[in-house]
Amino acid sequence: MHSHLTLFILTIHCLSTTCLDLIHVHQDPEDLVLSEGSSIKISCSISGNNDPYLYWYRWTPAEGFTMVFYSISAGSVSHSSESQFKSHRPDRLNIVLESDGVSKNGSSLWYCAASPHSIPLLSQSCTKTTTVH
Repeated sequence: MHSHLTLFILTIHCLSTTCLDLIHVHQDPEDLVLSEGSSIKISCSISGNNDPYLYWYRWTPAEGFTMVFYSISAGSVSHSSESQFKSHRPDRLNIVLESDGVSKNGSSLWYCAASPHSIPLLSQSCTKTTTVH
């Protein structure tokens, strides 16, 4: 008997009223039903910003939302204590989530998210930062 792991992939957009351009997030595939031990590859592509920060969030009923990976530039993705999954960012507008073999307790919702860089002088930034002296 096969047990199944369900990974639902949803889209999150930057909806802040201070964003002049809407960032569009597209995940492929949008949903997965997998047998235990199956490998996965989920791609996330971004439009509406030339070089956004990219994130993978995991949601489970027990833990809620947890940021698992983040990337501030192409070729660089944070390390995670989540050993079952890995991520890489091949270019500025894409990030990939992968696993060589999922387990039953890996069942969760995965969200790809994007945000513009926090640049103090750029009025198009969703998050403005100011240096305090």
